Amino acid sequence: MLFSCKFQVLAVKKIIFSAFSSHPSDLFIELVANISSLNHPNLAELAGYCSEHGQCLLVYEFYQNGSLHDFLHMKDEHSKPLSWNNRVKIALGSARALE
Repeated sequence: MLFSCKFQVLAVKKIIFSAFSSHPSDLFIELVANISSLNHPNLAELAGYCSEHGQCLLVYEFYQNGSLHDFLHMKDEHSKPLSWNNRVKIALGSARALE
């Protein structure tokens, strides 16, 4: 018998709802529904979520180059910063996806 295993690296984000007075589980389900409807090349697609034992987790595909924040604020001397035009294109594209 042969088995094939495929491992995938994922990014997990923990949502902390301590600042909200309403039920966190209701907010989390609404958040998951909104995020899962987004589709744009500049936005990571939601791969899954977990809401158990008071934990609210979002699961995304892992991007080896880091987050958009990391990319916009590179502090590596070997990396060339993004031009203003590219930053505006990314911001506009992301805003359109969120709209």
